[in-house]
Amino acid sequence: MLTTHAGQTRQGRPVCILTTDTDCTADRIVWHLDQLGAPVYRMDLADFPQHAHLDAAFHDGRWTGYLTTDYWTLPLEDIGAIWWWHPGRPDLDPTGMTPSEAAWARDEALAGLAGVLAAVDCVHLNHPSATRASQSKPDALRQAARCGLAVPATWIGNDPPASTRFTQQAPATVCKSLVAPLLTYPDGTHRHFHTSPVTASDLDTSIARTAHQLQQAIATQYAVRLTVVGDQEFAARIDAHSPAAQADWRSDYDALTYSHTTLPDSVRAGVRRLMRYYRLTYAAIDFLVDSQGTHWFVDLNAAGQHDWIGKELPDLHIAEAIAHLLAHGPAPDRRLHRIA
Repeated sequence: MLTTHAGQTRQGRPVCILTTDTDCTADRIVWHLDQLGAPVYRMDLADFPQHAHLDAAFHDGRWTGYLTTDYWTLPLEDIGAIWWWHPGRPDLDPTGMTPSEAAWARDEALAGLAGVLAAVDCVHLNHPSATRASQSKPDALRQAARCGLAVPATWIGNDPPASTRFTQQAPATVCKSLVAPLLTYPDGTHRHFHTSPVTASDLDTSIARTAHQLQQAIATQYAVRLTVVGDQEFAARIDAHSPAAQADWRSDYDALTYSHTTLPDSVRAGVRRLMRYYRLTYAAIDFLVDSQGTHWFVDLNAAGQHDWIGKELPDLHIAEAIAHLLAHGPAPDRRLHRIA
């Protein structure tokens, strides 16, 4: 039996949630964990070191000690699961430090707190090392193909003539971001880099200024957003009804409709192999489906959003599945995702 900071008595090992204070998706998971009677300890990495304190010692093969915030104290050895959900970075008081010293201290704070928590023997959704490994787009495409999934022909580089040759050889080509497709300016405004059709005439010497990703365009009939939680797969069909949404459904959410769908057995098997390879317990995976029914793998996001699709198709019960996995752990054959 455990007593949380709010005073209620709960059964089970605590769930530590690392996220921002204002994340609504996390609010929903907390609500479901509360329904399961799981003790929840929520904080942001940005709370450290000003509003959180770490006291950790390594002995007898494991880390023990305490993580303390303004509201609660949690023994590290009691943690049953950690949900890493878009947390911020440590925010320290730079008074008396030079900019270089403050930057170094922030890096030390992140390495200390996140490093210790990542080394705690518990269920991690997902472990930071697994997330980092899966975020390499070139490797994800390679591994997806090795796992038996269909992957469009892709070019990455900064050589203008080579980019032109690739575009001329493909029936149709799109340009895609290699990292988060969002640029934030100092004044707070944003620019989105959605998937865009390109032709050879669109390419010029500016290609040489940085790496670009070009990919064979798929004649898409519809898209599939697959959310994987442990052994459970939640597949949603996305139909686009505007030219912008047909090029990239993220560019025009108002022009989308959603429905349930199923995946071919070969695709489901490939997804399971891909998840095992990266040691992921959670992922959002995107497919484009052509007129022949081929499911083309285009993206793997170990921290992909799910709340929006859960609201469109509430009977998918994605949030409930996440809460259940955090509270009770993965199925026995998924224990490899428990860091030991």
